[in-house]
Amino acid sequence: MTSLRIAVLGVFSLWLAYIYLLTLPAAERQKSVPFYQSDSFNVIAHGNGRALLPGNTLEAGVKALSVGADILEMDIHLTADNHLVVRHDDIIDTTTNGSGAIAEMTLAEIQQYDVGFHEIDYPALVAPGGIMVPTLEALFQKMPSTNYIIELKPAGTEPADQLCLLIKQYGLQDQVLVGSFHTSVLEYFRDTCHDVPTSLGQSEVIVMIAMSTLGLGHLYSPPGISVQLPLSYFGIEVLTPALLAAAHQMNLRVDVWTVNDEAVMRDLIDMGVDGVITDRPDLLRRLVPL
Repeated sequence: MTSLRIAVLGVFSLWLAYIYLLTLPAAERQKSVPFYQSDSFNVIAHGNGRALLPGNTLEAGVKALSVGADILEMDIHLTADNHLVVRHDDIIDTTTNGSGAIAEMTLAEIQQYDVGFHEIDYPALVAPGGIMVPTLEALFQKMPSTNYIIELKPAGTEPADQLCLLIKQYGLQDQVLVGSFHTSVLEYFRDTCHDVPTSLGQSEVIVMIAMSTLGLGHLYSPPGISVQLPLSYFGIEVLTPALLAAAHQMNLRVDVWTVNDEAVMRDLIDMGVDGVITDRPDLLRRLVPL
């Protein structure tokens, strides 16, 4: 048998296998959870609405809810003395008048500094004085009826353990969705904190996108209940009608980040996404009245 004939047979076999996969029944749909209490569109405040008040702060969260945010989205890190603080970066340099790595600082050391707007993203905005890096517990205490999307920023498992304990301490299992770029962290969290839902990790999203692109999205069984996606990544279009349809077929909610342009918000609403993550929850709420 010639090498050409072998190659042709190989391609033909792959084609038959692909056709077979297309005919397989869809994977089991993800079960609905209380976190998404309805099918309505969600206004999600990125960093608690970081264009209105300094991001990832208690004050910003209160403001975002007052202008109509449905969900507060935030990031967390663990201090040297085991407090979960709400903070995007692993250092305090970019939004405070201090400097240092969170993992190497105590809560008291961190909270001696004032928090302002992000020096790169919002350099022209001036923050009121007296705002500090908050603990996640302070937000849970201040806003116990709120829904939260919380991203575990560190790659280790200790912050995941602390987060699980805190969620259960305040009885917020139905009000918190946990995410992370680190799929290994999410897998650990799912194993150790079964009753708190998660979104998809980065590698899980890649698999979902690849299968959807090949027309095999119906075979993907998501380990999480939602996915947070950018419109594009490194110039590659991520959110497509096919991907959105495949996600909805799995009963997977799709939230898009980070969108601050009104025209793009309108396009996404018309497209049928489930939520938009934005620095401007006030603007988005005006487009989607209660």
